[in-house]
Amino acid sequence: MTTADTIAAALRAVAPQGVLKQPEVPLIDQLAAMWDARRPPPAGEPAWIAAARSKLGEREIPGPKHNSWIAKGWASLGATWFNDDETPWCGFFVAWCLDQAGLDYPKAFPRAASFKSWGTDCPAQLGAIGVKSRVGGNHVFFIVGQTEDRAYYKALGGNQSNAVTIMDIRKSDVDAIRWPSVEAMPAELKLPMLARGTISRNEA
Repeated sequence: MTTADTIAAALRAVAPQGVLKQPEVPLIDQLAAMWDARRPPPAGEPAWIAAARSKLGEREIPGPKHNSWIAKGWASLGATWFNDDETPWCGFFVAWCLDQAGLDYPKAFPRAASFKSWGTDCPAQLGAIGVKSRVGGNHVFFIVGQTEDRAYYKALGGNQSNAVTIMDIRKSDVDAIRWPSVEAMPAELKLPMLARGTISRNEA
């Protein structure tokens, strides 16, 4: 039984006439995705994913002020020409997580497309880096699972609706999947099944 099934069963017990309505299903899926994101990380999870999870909920600050972790982080990674949280920062997030794990990252990390040729090509698995083409550029994120219908990756990324979140990205939209070249890939590929959540639509 999935997290969404468990939540639905609990709500059905107190719903009028014991019935849930169709418009309520997306809300249950979103709640299930939030619950799944709070679970303790799986044993043996890559260090860069542990770093990524530690920043879940980090977000931009609307207006003239900036999130200092993002604004000051650019320079710490080598991009001294940026000092705000309004520049698309998905590449910064991925580079920061890799750096926390003691790994290198593309010199042109502010460009999400730079990750398409970084590391080595690999099958989709927990900890792999995915790159998606989008209107106006690209988006880079970590793969931490897939939906039960196997149509979407669960994407742990920065600048997803202006925050670090886990969202759903359609597999057919992903152009490249990469793994750090200095790290051995696990002998057993893991791609956890997780409940459907919010589809990522804003990565700019």
